[in-house]
Amino acid sequence: MQSIFDWLSSVLALLLCAAVIDMLITDSPMRKYVRLTAGLVIMAALIKPLFSPDWSPVFEQDQDLNAFQAVTDQHIDQLSDLSELDSATYMDPQLQSDATAVASAFPACEVMDVQSEAAADQLTHVRILARGQCPESSIQQTLSEKWNIEPHQVNMVMEKEEKGGG
Repeated sequence: MQSIFDWLSSVLALLLCAAVIDMLITDSPMRKYVRLTAGLVIMAALIKPLFSPDWSPVFEQDQDLNAFQAVTDQHIDQLSDLSELDSATYMDPQLQSDATAVASAFPACEVMDVQSEAAADQLTHVRILARGQCPESSIQQTLSEKWNIEPHQVNMVMEKEEKGGG
């Protein structure tokens, strides 16, 4: 915007100078040549931006567009890197929370860890590591309904309790 203001200021200054020179010159044979020269200078000032690539508003828009495109490409690359991450990284804490909530109905049952496998954002297999006395089939059935998967896709692994001896 500043460049447009500068351009308009220079054109107006040239017009003012041409008007002053035209008033100063009396009716002489040189007057028509001075007017011709002033007209050419003013026309050159008017069309100068069309031939100046560093001033052109279109060029500035191209630069802005290129900068925007570069930032957008960078964001797309970052998002594609994130999409390549294992979805289990984000699902496992939620699945563990769900499994812990279901297991809390059984006081002697404790969920230690939950690991999942997913394909196309769909759960394909869930492995639950638990300790204590857990009714596996009841927990598997409840969680399979909650997660909308088949009960055989929920695998409960019971950790052995170590019993100390004297």
